[in-house]
Amino acid sequence: MQCHIFSKSFALYWSHTLAVLFVFWIPAYGAEPIDGFRNLKFGMTPQEVQTLKNCSTSHECMYELSNKNRYVQLTYGPKDGRTDREAPQPLRLSKISFDMGQYSEGWYNQLQMILGNSYRLTHDFTDERMNAFLAKQFEELQAGYEDGQIILIVNRRQFGNMVLKLVYQDTTLASEFVRQRPRLEPTTP
Repeated sequence: MQCHIFSKSFALYWSHTLAVLFVFWIPAYGAEPIDGFRNLKFGMTPQEVQTLKNCSTSHECMYELSNKNRYVQLTYGPKDGRTDREAPQPLRLSKISFDMGQYSEGWYNQLQMILGNSYRLTHDFTDERMNAFLAKQFEELQAGYEDGQIILIVNRRQFGNMVLKLVYQDTTLASEFVRQRPRLEPTTP
């Protein structure tokens, strides 16, 4: 009988220990830097990108996302955002931008749900910013995931129509995004 009590308390101890480890492991896992999108990796040179089968040039690729072929625009910058004037550095992939098509509230909400299932929303626009956008004081609304490494953008074009863009960016650009925006307060259940 005593053996049964011991095994019960032992199992309870381990289940609590694993629960605590799980709670602390999830935020650490989510905080890992995003290294790119599929086979496009931050830090690649234009020459490396051009060898990929989905890329027709070093600046344009096409990938299937949400059951549609999406144009991808690539941006390069100095490695780690450093600018060393004495020794020129080769440019490295720093930003991957997807044209997600015409804006609709339904499509925007669907993209938010898809992103929210995989990434943490860390920087959202405020009601004040949304009202200013609706009043045409701003041309863009941006919601940041994973500390600005992924950004969902609503962009108003010159003639008033709106489009959606999805941007993956390296940690240097993400840090700049975060520096310019307040972080969402954690929600409590």
